Amino acid sequence: MANALYDTYDYPRYWQGRQYEHEAEKIAIKHFLNLIPDSSKTSLIDIGGGFGRLAKVYAPIFSKCLLVDPSGRLLAQAKKRLKDFPHIQIQKGSVEALPCQENEFDVALLVRLIHHLKDPYLAFLEAHRVLKPGGFLILEFANKIHFRACLRAWLKKDFDYSKSFIPVSQSTQGTSEEKEVLFLNHHPKFIQKELKRAGFKVIACLSVSNLRYPWLKRILPLRALLFFEAICQRLLVFCHFGPSIFLLCQKA
Repeated sequence: MANALYDTYDYPRYWQGRQYEHEAEKIAIKHFLNLIPDSSKTSLIDIGGGFGRLAKVYAPIFSKCLLVDPSGRLLAQAKKRLKDFPHIQIQKGSVEALPCQENEFDVALLVRLIHHLKDPYLAFLEAHRVLKPGGFLILEFANKIHFRACLRAWLKKDFDYSKSFIPVSQSTQGTSEEKEVLFLNHHPKFIQKELKRAGFKVIACLSVSNLRYPWLKRILPLRALLFFEAICQRLLVFCHFGPSIFLLCQKA
């Protein structure tokens, strides 16, 4: 996340109208936290935590929390948003060089960050460094081979699309004052290969935001969407159906 791209991009505005996606991610994180032993629920680092969107999920569970982000603008918003959680430290830093000691945290959270990196391996190495032996990483990444992407490729007769590890760029341009935001969709097998190379083993996997279709969001109320989402996250992971994949990993 070089150059603190969210200093010039209105990230909170991005989440307006995306309550379903936000709640779907909370379901996945809560599920993984339930899989982590209580003995490993003391300290957590939220890497690229931005304005603290997910902090209220983990703050009641962990006694020591650190939110790290390179954007001073987002960190200022996080301080206001999380003023009721004095045990959450907020610090400026990048994923490539976290302001932490080795073996410091039980759990690391890496959500909505990997798609901004050309080389996710460097982020995995740094997460591995700051985690305690046997520590856990909750990782999210944008899925290259989700159902709609594969369907579009098949309709174009590109039958090798789902086999290639080359990421798909969906970089976005903000307002005239905003810089382009790098957004890469990665192949799940590539991400798992890089995690293994960095010293992690994958324990569990979820397919997330499976019902992210505008027409479906117009028809079904949020409560119904989330009810079916909770079921689909484990049911559809075998084919990596959703646009977002969550992995629970452990430091080997």
